[in-house]
Amino acid sequence: MKARFNYPTRILFGRGVIEDLAAEVWALGGRRPLLVTDSGLMKTDIPGRIEKILKDGGLDPAGFSDVSPNPTNRQVDAGAAAFSQHRADCIVALGGGSPLDAGKAIQIRIHHKEPFEEYDDLKGGDTKITGELPPLVAVPTTAGTGSEVSRSAVISIASVDRKVVLFSPRLMPQVAVCDPELTYGLPPRITAETGMDALSHNLEAYLSRGYHPMADAIAMLGICMAVDNLPVAVANGQDVEARQGMMMAATMGATAFQKGLGVIHSLAHPLSSVAGVSHGLANAIMMPHALRFNAQDAPDRVADVAPALGSEDVSGEGAARAVLDLCRQIGLPTRLSEAGVTESMIPKLTEKAMQDGCHTCNPRECKPEDMASLFTAAL
Repeated sequence: MKARFNYPTRILFGRGVIEDLAAEVWALGGRRPLLVTDSGLMKTDIPGRIEKILKDGGLDPAGFSDVSPNPTNRQVDAGAAAFSQHRADCIVALGGGSPLDAGKAIQIRIHHKEPFEEYDDLKGGDTKITGELPPLVAVPTTAGTGSEVSRSAVISIASVDRKVVLFSPRLMPQVAVCDPELTYGLPPRITAETGMDALSHNLEAYLSRGYHPMADAIAMLGICMAVDNLPVAVANGQDVEARQGMMMAATMGATAFQKGLGVIHSLAHPLSSVAGVSHGLANAIMMPHALRFNAQDAPDRVADVAPALGSEDVSGEGAARAVLDLCRQIGLPTRLSEAGVTESMIPKLTEKAMQDGCHTCNPRECKPEDMASLFTAAL
């Protein structure tokens, strides 16, 4: 057997590490960072605090916050224009997965001018991401995507009317500054949805095809940490241990999913782009149905994760019930109809799910009728 493994970037982790941000930018040679965030976070005091840390550290930052929950190629182009206008030399991406992914896409756009669909991982676009990219420091403010340690970005592209995964080892941030204090103010609902995203990454990484025992080990512990800490973090956003546990679970999930993801994400991506369902909630609702589906071809793997999810029943049904119980405990809906999805959307959702590359790593082959059945079961 031959295998090649790559593991994450430099990570600063723990309460108070945000105070080291300016020093990390300096160490990368940055002097004029573009601070990329989103409009939602701009309603909090966090961007102002980060800007002050950068300025107090002798840096000259500029801000860009035109990033939506599902960042688009147009927003990325606007961010690249802001980078050029400021004569920036690096990027500090601040927020959840959306601004972190937008920051990575802006990295590409600075010196790569082809349409973004040309960089689609599904068509080998990583080979076109060449040359120097501006340094990027990732600062997560949610415990969900783990984008701070991943090699990919997900962008909605109008010309192909779907989310596209941009992938390259060159997109991994040079530094991830993971300070759980930045998550203390997250409302319970956002904590719940982003936490289920973290759980889905760990879960799908473990279930995905391929040989990567190191990723499997990280994923299994990540599942346990998410299940143990998420209900506490939702109930009490100031719980120090729970917030730290969830931030680590999110980082571990993205570390593990270099092995691959699966059908949950192929189902979730169009639920966001077509039906406007948040990514974390889409993952949460589809997870039980995917577990039942995958148990038919990967019963041993599902039996492994069931106890970590809190089930004594190691069947697909037992694992699914454990996820449903967790969703109810943290106050999330468990049906797509509760999130505004209708039966008339299923044909388009199915088409887009099949176009999504994540399911190619799923332990069970996915056909269009499977995707349609899973969406229907979740209604």
